[in-house]
Amino acid sequence: MNEGSINSRDLARKTNVAKDKIEEGEKELSGVQKTVEANLDVLVHEASMDYLAKLQQDLIKATNPMDIGKVTSIAEQISSHQENMKKYQALARENVGDYIDSSTGEVDMEKFEKELNAFMMETFVIWYGKEGAEKAKISINFVDPSKVDYEALRKNNPSEYGSVTTNKETAGMNHKEKEPKIKILNEELKQFVGKPKSEVAAYVVKTYGDKYHIPGLEYEKYLLENPDKIPAELKDRNWYYFMGSTLRGQHGNAPVPCVSWRGSPLTRCALA
Repeated sequence: MNEGSINSRDLARKTNVAKDKIEEGEKELSGVQKTVEANLDVLVHEASMDYLAKLQQDLIKATNPMDIGKVTSIAEQISSHQENMKKYQALARENVGDYIDSSTGEVDMEKFEKELNAFMMETFVIWYGKEGAEKAKISINFVDPSKVDYEALRKNNPSEYGSVTTNKETAGMNHKEKEPKIKILNEELKQFVGKPKSEVAAYVVKTYGDKYHIPGLEYEKYLLENPDKIPAELKDRNWYYFMGSTLRGQHGNAPVPCVSWRGSPLTRCALA
């Protein structure tokens, strides 16, 4: 065969190989496209979380030195984004962004712990500023409230600043799937007026722990992130405590987290 001549059989073979590769590529691309379309709600959620994480970092920077204008602007951006995301959330599958593995029904505790860590850092920045918050050694401890020594927690321990306990039974609970019915203890706790919160917590856990879920920081976090889900019973300007959690504050005390309605969002605090 002369140089430069065309072998028709070889050309046909190469053409078929090329066609097969093109078809294979088209099938792969189609598969990727279907996967993206099927999981668009997940991608939107993850992009939203990344954006909110950036805003949270910007918020931390704006507190050192404190720039009230920037803090207010970033807080408004966070609120606006959460409001805009509602239309996407309405179309998303249930559990998207929750801590539930849909294939097993189990809680993804690693994801839950990371998000609760970020929530606590945000809380400490609000309370103590960036410099104070950075000193916290945040650690999340999942516990059975009935086994917590609340009296021992009354002793201040500054070295444990950032240590958090939260009810392992309610950790990662999917509140979106089924809105919780809440029970507010009022008359039942009047006997503890003026007494340490440790006594109140111990009583609540012992008396009601086998009848009700005792929520902790995970429910506070849920309400702060979903202000439209705040029960009407909590909107009376009183303080409501989440006895399922304790946290070590800047001075080593171990108060119980609580919230009060002063308009949206809730005001968060922790009182001993």
